Amino acid sequence: MTTMMMGLAAALCGGLLGCEGAESPLNDTEPGDLQASQESVVGEDSSELRVNVAPPPSPDDVYIEHVTTGGVGCPDPSTVSTLISSDRRSFLVIFDRMLLEYPPSPFIKNINCVAGVTLHIPNGWQFSVATVTTRGYAYLSPGVRARQTSKYFFAGNPIASAYHSQLQGYYDGDYEFTDNVGFTSKTWSPCGGSAIFAIDTSLNLNALSNKSGNALFNAETLDGRFQKEIHWQWKKC
Repeated sequence: MTTMMMGLAAALCGGLLGCEGAESPLNDTEPGDLQASQESVVGEDSSELRVNVAPPPSPDDVYIEHVTTGGVGCPDPSTVSTLISSDRRSFLVIFDRMLLEYPPSPFIKNINCVAGVTLHIPNGWQFSVATVTTRGYAYLSPGVRARQTSKYFFAGNPIASAYHSQLQGYYDGDYEFTDNVGFTSKTWSPCGGSAIFAIDTSLNLNALSNKSGNALFNAETLDGRFQKEIHWQWKKC
């Protein structure tokens, strides 16, 4: 039995690495040959890896990196929130502090917010704004007027002229206005990378025609706060 065990050990030692006195089949292999051998093994399994390769970039890969703010209506980024729609066709910008109320005086009131939304744009794509829908709530006594003005631009490059919407009292309810920016703009974001889309919004409340009246412009309602929904259009670079 002992002789048989020794014979079996000797046979295994001749075919495996690490046995003293045994010749290793890799002893004469150059480092380059070893690397090539390893690469060939990876190549044999790469068919499975190729199945899982990520698709080319598309507008579906867009996301919001961060938001910067300035103005009495948005003193810090926490006063503005954003949300991209599930179909990636639009995104919301929601303003928490954009609110005017009368009384007290003065009879004419203004508030402003500049919000810069930094968007990640997939490589090979760029976007422009198609439409911007503004929603809010207003209560205006007879004769009191409310006005909303917005400008849109990419990092200092205006997309189009200012857009205005106005309400005349008596008014009590939600409102919605849509700016068809795409019809007048040929301005596009940079190609890929990060793009800063800025919204410069101001609100005005005028009670000169009814100084004893009351007004509330863009207060919170059950449906949400003052907000803008930006629909974009895409093209390949």
